[in-house]
Amino acid sequence: MKKKYLQKSAREMFFLFFLGIPYLIWIYSIGIELNKQVNSNKRIKPIYFQILIGYATLYFPFGMFMMMSNSTRFEQIIPFHIAAMACIFVAMILTTISILRFEKSNDLESSNGIGLFFGIWYYIFGIWTIQPKLNKYIN
Repeated sequence: MKKKYLQKSAREMFFLFFLGIPYLIWIYSIGIELNKQVNSNKRIKPIYFQILIGYATLYFPFGMFMMMSNSTRFEQIIPFHIAAMACIFVAMILTTISILRFEKSNDLESSNGIGLFFGIWYYIFGIWTIQPKLNKYIN
């Protein structure tokens, strides 16, 4: 596996590294912005978003560095990788909950929770269906 990454060009590694960061920023911004506009008793604490997205964001460079260096084996990184994936999964759930609570508190047409979750999970497709609604909500 290490040889595969060592054979890639610098440009490919650069884009591979930054592939996950915009996704995490998108999830964080949705959760924080819509959460601010919900009644105070139904808000999700922003510290949850910060911890979840922060760990996953920090894991990307450190995990990549550790996998590409010869100092550690992949088996040693697996617990940290699973924790990062769990953080992203929980952040997607909290983002879906914050969208649903925002729609409910503002008496908007409620979305399907499962559809929102999978739209957030499959970022490439979800951005075309969820983002126009979010732009309308924010404005």
